[in-house]
Amino acid sequence: MPKAEAASNEATMLINDNPGQETRIAIMRGGRLDDLLSERPATATSVGNIYRGRVTNVEAAIQAAFVDFGHGKVGFLHVTDLHKKYFPGENKNEKIGKKTPRSERPPIQDCLKKGDIIDVQVIKEGIGTKGPTLSSNLAIPGRYLVMFPWQDGAGVSRNDVDEEVRRKTREIVKALEKPAENAGLVARTAAFGKTATDLKRDVAYLKRLWKTIETRIDKAGVPCELYTESDLVLRTIRDQLGPEITKIVVDSEPAYQ
Repeated sequence: MPKAEAASNEATMLINDNPGQETRIAIMRGGRLDDLLSERPATATSVGNIYRGRVTNVEAAIQAAFVDFGHGKVGFLHVTDLHKKYFPGENKNEKIGKKTPRSERPPIQDCLKKGDIIDVQVIKEGIGTKGPTLSSNLAIPGRYLVMFPWQDGAGVSRNDVDEEVRRKTREIVKALEKPAENAGLVARTAAFGKTATDLKRDVAYLKRLWKTIETRIDKAGVPCELYTESDLVLRTIRDQLGPEITKIVVDSEPAYQ
């Protein structure tokens, strides 16, 4: 690649953080604004966050449980979003891409009772007086891969890309070491065209992250937050940082840390 072309692809990430008010991130490429992201505490979402909560009630009539996960309003967990590891019996793992049909699920009152501890992820914000919608099928994203604890298998995202590229990516993912013993992996769209080395780095990141979550599970009380997905700085660095970004400029100590 000619030097001039390589230089034009170089980018700088500028992070403007005003704690408690707003965070803005600009990606500058070739002296021009390539992308601009912003987030304010009032608009920050808890979708994607993972919590250890406690069941406060089980409603057989609507096949749902209500879970206190430490955010004021209790969350709503429907039986169709309950992981198999909470089912009675021995078959504990789901298979990636093959969610157990409603007709094959036991009644939720046979799976959970008031006072039970359960790990959940917010999948939809609450509206009005209704609390957030929860799932116990956890998904932890890396830059190129998504880790699914207590699920078997490997796959690629459903995306309109060349089938040969999908096939090669699927083969790489299948050959990767798992970030945890009982965990499946799915390649995100960003993984297409990446090398095995790129994906191995992402597995290492997910492995470290899962160990941190496991430590919190073992030591923290209930309810507690296990994983936060709502930080714009970390999310942007995870999703966009690559060889083309040669410099990151941060204007606040909290964001730097």
